[in-house]
Amino acid sequence: FVSAGDDKKAVIWEVQYGRRIATLIGHSLPITSLLLLPPVEENEEALIVTGSSDKQIRIWNSETGECLHVLTEHGASVKCLHLLHQGLFCAGGENLSLWNRKGQHFCTAQDYINSMILVKNEYIVAAADVELVCYEVSHDDDGKSHLLRIKQMHYHNEAVHSLVLISASAFASGSVDGMILVWATSSLQPIRILHPVSASEGDIKRFPHSVQSLMCLQERYLFAAVGCGFYVYDISNDKETLVIQKKSAHLSKITAMGFACEGELLATCSEDKCLRLWGHKQTLDPWKDGMAVTTMEKFAGLQSHELLQAAASSPWEPSLLGECCAHGGSVQGFLDFEYEGIVTCSSDGLVIIWKNSEMQKVRRNQAVRKLLLNCDGIV
Repeated sequence: FVSAGDDKKAVIWEVQYGRRIATLIGHSLPITSLLLLPPVEENEEALIVTGSSDKQIRIWNSETGECLHVLTEHGASVKCLHLLHQGLFCAGGENLSLWNRKGQHFCTAQDYINSMILVKNEYIVAAADVELVCYEVSHDDDGKSHLLRIKQMHYHNEAVHSLVLISASAFASGSVDGMILVWATSSLQPIRILHPVSASEGDIKRFPHSVQSLMCLQERYLFAAVGCGFYVYDISNDKETLVIQKKSAHLSKITAMGFACEGELLATCSEDKCLRLWGHKQTLDPWKDGMAVTTMEKFAGLQSHELLQAAASSPWEPSLLGECCAHGGSVQGFLDFEYEGIVTCSSDGLVIIWKNSEMQKVRRNQAVRKLLLNCDGIV
């Protein structure tokens, strides 16, 4: 995995032993975004892209750590990077620029971009403060690509902090004021409003219901990190249903969330310096737990119809199954390595690898068994 931070460096790590493989040095100001470019052709290697507030984008060889290209044509600081298709990627920040994996610059659009998603493989929906802006990605016969600004959407009252693709026909946006909008990709019009909280508290705008993160499962369940808690909506029907909620999951705002251990646990990162793991307590019927197929069934221990039935009286609340507390600052995000473990990064400048204790027990037992079988005589 790769980590980057305010020390102007990116580091490639090996997760099993936490070994440093390469250090990517070249930026003169903090690195603000990372992107992996997968190979397009068989003889190509995966590339790492770093964006920085020094107005540079650098493309690196993921195997050797060699800097292959330094991109400066956009002439502005970079806040986010997003993979498109066919080796193309976009860089957002003080403007929006379009590139290919060879470092060729195609065009730049003048909008301040915080985040973006790709819709229907041909449109980029970008968050520009309180507005959403849609661009069409077009291609010429000579191989050049262009960005065409086709629509500006102003429905949120405060800055949009999160965007997520739900399906080919819908996406969602969440803002600081707490509002979540579900949009139709065909018309680029909002079709649903979730969690319509817009009131601030105190003399200054603190927005305790700020939407910090969104994700979607099975094109049906929309997860939203709202303030210190998280909510899950079933949006498969004409009327959305709140099926899961945890109003006070942390002591401070949740910064990121995602699934770990092959979907068995929901991990939430927070400004309270902790990562917490959520799920359902094991039932007395192991057969039922073993029959879980989808990520939602593994996480909740309930099938879709059971979740809806439970939500009729009260949304299901997951149980706190674990807590990772070792950071000295806000936990900014995490990476899941299935049953191997997870990796967290924080504003304290640390990257911590958390090992799955059950997996480590299995490996120790295997090592001891192998040692005993290979020994001659009494041990």
